[in-house]
Amino acid sequence: MKYFKNINTSVIHFVGIGGIGMSGIAELMIKLGYVVQGSDISNNLSIEKLIKNKIRVFFKHESKNIKNANVVVYSSAIKKNNPELIAAKKKSIPIVSRADMLAELMRTKQSIAIAGSHGKTTTTSLVGTMLQDCNMDPTIVNGGIINSFSSNYRFGLSQLMVVEADESDGSFLKLPHEINIITNIDPEHMEYYKSFKSLFRAFQKFASNIPIYGVSIICIENINSKQLALNIKNRNIITYGINKKQADLNITNIIFKKKYSYFEVELKKNRFFKYKQKYKFKLKLFGKHNILNSTASLAVGLHLKIPIIKIKNSFSNFEGVKRRFSLIGRKNHAYIYDDYAHHPEEIKATLEISKLINKNKVIIVFQPHRYSRTKFLYNEFIRILSKIDILYVCDIYSAGEKQIKNLNSLKIVNDLKIKGSKNVFYVKNSNNLKYLLEKYFHSNNAIIFMGAGTISQFAKDIMVK
Repeated sequence: MKYFKNINTSVIHFVGIGGIGMSGIAELMIKLGYVVQGSDISNNLSIEKLIKNKIRVFFKHESKNIKNANVVVYSSAIKKNNPELIAAKKKSIPIVSRADMLAELMRTKQSIAIAGSHGKTTTTSLVGTMLQDCNMDPTIVNGGIINSFSSNYRFGLSQLMVVEADESDGSFLKLPHEINIITNIDPEHMEYYKSFKSLFRAFQKFASNIPIYGVSIICIENINSKQLALNIKNRNIITYGINKKQADLNITNIIFKKKYSYFEVELKKNRFFKYKQKYKFKLKLFGKHNILNSTASLAVGLHLKIPIIKIKNSFSNFEGVKRRFSLIGRKNHAYIYDDYAHHPEEIKATLEISKLINKNKVIIVFQPHRYSRTKFLYNEFIRILSKIDILYVCDIYSAGEKQIKNLNSLKIVNDLKIKGSKNVFYVKNSNNLKYLLEKYFHSNNAIIFMGAGTISQFAKDIMVK
């Protein structure tokens, strides 16, 4: 790696080390033999795990923290006026983004990069787990905790590497890889891209950012990624979708039962040699979106010529990803779930799952994420939230953004009431949630805490006696 002369003495300092993406890379660097340290403003489970691995963590951003550092790595959440970044610049210490560091790791591997507006964390987990179950010993860097590993990363000794590619700040274009997956493209991260046209162009560049022997696996269920697949003329493309006869992998005969989902995949004739034309699969996950994610992973397996029986076994045993419709326990008789959905399409997918597995009341506690996202997708949020029978809306989680005038959760609630929603409530104080939800604890209801901010902690607080 070009930043380091001596692997045993190089000190890498991570600014914002507690982030889900940063902590995984930090642990990988330890496995590779580097000295790692970092800073953050608060403690969390990721940091506790880092400390157990003997990584030094400073709980404040200060210039003195980097005095022994050879390289400083920062996440996209870190502002330019951070004192550690300023000090590193003064000392001429190399400053690299998380994406740059990840790209350095990927340059030494044969990499698979998974991108998309939704579903990339689960798909990354499915691909990585499939390769591990097939004894291919991959390195995995993910944006969520893979339940079977209890970690968001895995260090492997083979040349294979599976990475979740984050498009939020355009940094996924830096990642060198041979295979990529694009799960879908929807308006998202407009605070960075400014327009959907710009976002689409970035995905088009990403899809083509592979060598001529590589492959881009693209979902044609989504109208935007379908158009992308039509636009790519100079690279090998594999397409997949539900009841799409033109797709290379056509999903049919979807059946949802109590504990499993079942589906079939028809392979386009003469597209994948040494495989039959149709296969049946069983999956512990629910929802059409997860069947699509599994089929994207199947495409990777077919491209790598993995025996189909091994892929089937991996899918049927896959335990999912933390915070993707995760059951965290029962409160009296009610089932309490924690879910990462924070985009209208993700909320739609979660509602689909909730109706499949629960016949009683479904109560949603929603924390909107970012003022910019809420503003840009406001009408879509109102449309999908109006379909929820019982909804509690917490204050918008800013994620460091400045508040937008006249945009708040009370406005969302009032606009939903105007649209006809009757059981929608504004949560002024999250500490009152246990009291507000108490009347739903005594039946087999599903209470889903939904969002990408601090909503998980709200769910955990409910479980405390």
